[in-house]
Amino acid sequence: MSLGEASTSALLMTVAFRLTSGKEITTEALFEGRSGDFYGGWGFFFVRKYLSECHPASHQDDPMKGYEDSVAGRYFPPGKAGDRLMVYDLNKLDEDVSRGRTVEVPDGANYKEITLHKVVVGGDQNDSEGLKNYPGCVLINVPKLKIHAQDLITNAVKNLGIGLYPTQAPCEGKDKGDGKWKYACPTRLVPFYKGELPHMPWIVKMDDDTNLPVKDEKGEYITTKTAGMPGTQADVIRAVQNQNVFMVHVSDGIDMINICHNPDGRAVRIPEGYVWSSLDCVALDLLCARYCFKTVPMHEALKLKEENGWPTEFVHHVPVAKINGTNITTEEGLDSPLFRYNLYSYAEARGVGQQKYYVVGWDALTETPLVSLEGHLGRIEDGKFQELMTKTMYYNPSCMLWDMQKTLLSYADAHDKLTGSSLLKEFMDGFDESNDGIIDYDENGRKGLWTAGFRLLNRSGEITLTEEYGQLRGTFYSIADFGLKPSRKDWNPQGHDFMQEYSLVMIATQAFDMSRSGEGGEDPFNPGMNWGKGMWPSWQLATYIQLTNSIYGSQSPEAINFQSLYGTAFQYADKTRNGGAYTGSVDQMVSHPDSIKKYLQAVSDGADPLNFTLYVPAGYGNLKAYRIPNVEETADPGKIFTAHFGGGAEVW
Repeated sequence: MSLGEASTSALLMTVAFRLTSGKEITTEALFEGRSGDFYGGWGFFFVRKYLSECHPASHQDDPMKGYEDSVAGRYFPPGKAGDRLMVYDLNKLDEDVSRGRTVEVPDGANYKEITLHKVVVGGDQNDSEGLKNYPGCVLINVPKLKIHAQDLITNAVKNLGIGLYPTQAPCEGKDKGDGKWKYACPTRLVPFYKGELPHMPWIVKMDDDTNLPVKDEKGEYITTKTAGMPGTQADVIRAVQNQNVFMVHVSDGIDMINICHNPDGRAVRIPEGYVWSSLDCVALDLLCARYCFKTVPMHEALKLKEENGWPTEFVHHVPVAKINGTNITTEEGLDSPLFRYNLYSYAEARGVGQQKYYVVGWDALTETPLVSLEGHLGRIEDGKFQELMTKTMYYNPSCMLWDMQKTLLSYADAHDKLTGSSLLKEFMDGFDESNDGIIDYDENGRKGLWTAGFRLLNRSGEITLTEEYGQLRGTFYSIADFGLKPSRKDWNPQGHDFMQEYSLVMIATQAFDMSRSGEGGEDPFNPGMNWGKGMWPSWQLATYIQLTNSIYGSQSPEAINFQSLYGTAFQYADKTRNGGAYTGSVDQMVSHPDSIKKYLQAVSDGADPLNFTLYVPAGYGNLKAYRIPNVEETADPGKIFTAHFGGGAEVW
């Protein structure tokens, strides 16, 4: 038995832990969660401890065997591992390319062949010695059920469909160390994301030197249409299935993850209490998705399905915007992301699995059997079927247009009718390729947003890990160069706008968040309009708030955030040109919480400002009519969202 992991962020986290701890840490030790006196990572070491303490005395194996090999980075193929419980980094094919094998993809959409670790797919059938070392595996797929930022959910299909691709699979014909990867980027030594995989149908040609998209002679992006995320996921699963790898899928839904699938503090654990298993990843994922997006009882939902011509009765309650006098208020409506999600039917057509399923299980809380009726989850209590439904509205703000489409588009429509704007048309023009009035999950823009996005986020991570003050500049770079500059042609010197359509989603999501605020007030851009406590702001106010949050992290001078353009530039200027007098340290990781507030007060009292300038668009140099020092408004595309230090001697 062994543990295999191919997390996108494995190498990134390993390098980060090496830098912060000053120790040599292997990726396998990261998966263990312990390396000497260092603790951090996945935590398999503690699984070993649990097994050691709890497995029957009659067992002769020692679960701790293999741990020291993880820490030391010693590699043994399964056929030579003996009685060790090995941990394998399935990403790591660059150290020894013989650990990987390129296999055919039956009816491949995005790939005709894929290189995978032989721990998973086994050795070549024509190589008897290789088969001894790599006999293949029974693959037990253990995903954590989460709502995803570029897809509906991450569960059994996505855990394999992205997870099996190795980040460190060198391109053929490339020398070791040149950093050109088949499935990952950047094209340097430390790949952070599997960003070369198509995450959306339209992918754009990239310039490896600038990390920006390439345009043709007409100024249009050079794009290619692929099978998108469904094709990427189906290809690798079919490739593994074609190697006769038997799979079991076990989904951890004990605490489902809502709002954000990344460990950045925004994720919300929802105690649903389920563990699901299946031999079919498609059936399992469909069950889980239906559970997440169903809050209407079966008998009622079936009637509504027939009345409305819905493709499914699995629907949930969502906020819907409506006009009420001079305001846009909120009422309850019904929607379902399953109306516009095609992965499961696509995967079934590709032979990955099937959508038909039934449930057999046990509810330990009520001590009753778990069952399903026409796909609806329930339990048998007193001889009757009792439905089991979530009470949570699941969605990811990054995927809001697709997860909560009725919510956002009802706001756009109401705003258009109330103010004369044309937001609904902008959304449809930007995303609805089929012109059917529905924006499905495979319609997410024609400019290859995520191709460029992953490159820019990778570059941000590279800055963070390699530069002396990388935490500060890396944060600045990700906000400015990914989130802001490419959203408008006049905000960057190259005239890029690959973020333009997605910025609509970000602003509308900001408006949604503001409508749910318990505070709010009058809308300064639209007389007679209010926001908060169920009322939606004007598009102009939502745009202003969203952009101001990126620049300052706050709407008040007293609460400017360190993780903003101004906050990072201020810290860098103080630490590198002022001896850390305001932040209290020249260490990039240490800044006094009140340092920005004290700095603003000092400048107001006559102190000399620090030697830096942050350039912002017109109208964003003030907060609450207070002129922020070191901020200059400009219309120069080459200066907007840049920071200049030492009179321009250094530019971010």
